[in-house]
Amino acid sequence: MVVDFRGRRLMELVNGRTIAELEASLAYIPGRENVRIVALDMSDIYKGFARRFFPNARLVADKFHVLRLLNPALMRRRKEISGDRRSAAIRRLLLRNGFSLDFWQRLDLHRWLDRYPELRDLYHAKEALHRFYRTRGIDRATHALRNLIAQWAASPIPEVQTLRRTLLRWKHEVLAYFDTGITNGRTEGFNLKAKLVKRRAFGYRSFRNYRLRLLNACAH
Repeated sequence: MVVDFRGRRLMELVNGRTIAELEASLAYIPGRENVRIVALDMSDIYKGFARRFFPNARLVADKFHVLRLLNPALMRRRKEISGDRRSAAIRRLLLRNGFSLDFWQRLDLHRWLDRYPELRDLYHAKEALHRFYRTRGIDRATHALRNLIAQWAASPIPEVQTLRRTLLRWKHEVLAYFDTGITNGRTEGFNLKAKLVKRRAFGYRSFRNYRLRLLNACAH
């Protein structure tokens, strides 16, 4: 999806995930040299495409995708312990921002985590990301990110090391959020509408028809 942030509209829907496919599908749109900010998911393909296609734009890694980077690892470790019960109360507590939990929820969660040290360390890494995004100002955020990357260098947990490498590769795009405040929230809103359009039609066999239907639905 290509969304005009300022105009609040869906501009285009592209079927493809390679740089060549994206460029071929979007080449007809004029004025890409005027684009100043591009918010994107943490995909190396999207980043490579955006750098080439929008030569004067500053790239911003979507805040909410960064915050969810450790969620799959948290859920995988949690399933190993408590089984695949999606309704389990502990599942909801693990995924929520700890800052929003009340005293008793926080107490119950930490008592449970104390029994599983690796899962506890993963949870603390996830919470560190949330604290990082509560930082104010680009200078403080730069210092905080540098400290996180240094702190996790000695972690024995593979998922934390993967997160550290990802943040090193994306540090400029992650920090750009603190200057721009831009996220992919508007794109996620259009994604919800896209799912609704698919569900109402019980799916589409033709991408062309799906694209035209969604562009029409998002024009109102």
